[in-house]
Amino acid sequence: MFKQQLKLIPAKRVRATMIVSLIACVAPQCDADPDDGLFAQLKNPEADVRIAALRELQTSLDPRIPDAMSSLLADEGNSIRRLAARAIGSRWWQIPKEKVPQFVATLRRNENSEFEDERNMVARAIGLLTRDYTSKMFACSANKRWVIYERHGLPCLIDTKTDTEELLGWPSDETSGLELFLPAIGNEALNELVSWHPDKEAVSLSILQSRRATTVWIWQHRFGLRKLQRSVLIKLLHPKGVIEEPNPITAEIKGWKGDELYVSVGWGRDGNSAVVAWDLSKNSWRIVSRNESVAD
Repeated sequence: MFKQQLKLIPAKRVRATMIVSLIACVAPQCDADPDDGLFAQLKNPEADVRIAALRELQTSLDPRIPDAMSSLLADEGNSIRRLAARAIGSRWWQIPKEKVPQFVATLRRNENSEFEDERNMVARAIGLLTRDYTSKMFACSANKRWVIYERHGLPCLIDTKTDTEELLGWPSDETSGLELFLPAIGNEALNELVSWHPDKEAVSLSILQSRRATTVWIWQHRFGLRKLQRSVLIKLLHPKGVIEEPNPITAEIKGWKGDELYVSVGWGRDGNSAVVAWDLSKNSWRIVSRNESVAD
């Protein structure tokens, strides 16, 4: 189309030729991948430079990342090795099946690291690459269709039937606070921070809202994600609809009883506490019990 314009406007041919030459000169720079410089920095002798570049690449979908991270698994720095293992695992869907054994073999060299957070990320990566979710870094539904693990500081839900995943709560609601999946702190195992219903496709998740406030999210197949919001708790527990600051509300998963999820709630300097329950069939909260100071 550009050539046709040159033929139609002969008087502007020289000017057009100059423009084409300029485009040809600038194009390589425009086509340069912004990640190229970061990949180069991964080989920098300074550990601070390498880890800074690695952190920048953590959210990139560049297909070169798995191979670049593989070489960093032998880095002298624990943080770099941990982040490299995390990056490889998070791209499980990006790594061809024929290359999985090679990555797994490299990861296994770090299985006995002296650092627990590194061991955890290695187990996470191997589990994701091999589709083996028996590690403590995963929590599976009773029917084995659904798997929860931590990614980007949020609960990530894998559907093993379709081999796809979804970040729950993404993007996070800025008005709700921090909203960080608790296992992300210290790259910890899921353990009691995730609780699947013993029979149904429903799971409860422990979430950090601020330095001292915690809450609970519930995901249920066909119903999606529901968050236990501070406003809901205040409405449930306080007759005046007010809980004075600086007293954060904490919510802790207690477990499932039938179709109800029991959650322990605490707030205030006087040790106010209560137990509330989410009913899967009614999709609503109710008060199970509370101490006497709540009614003050």
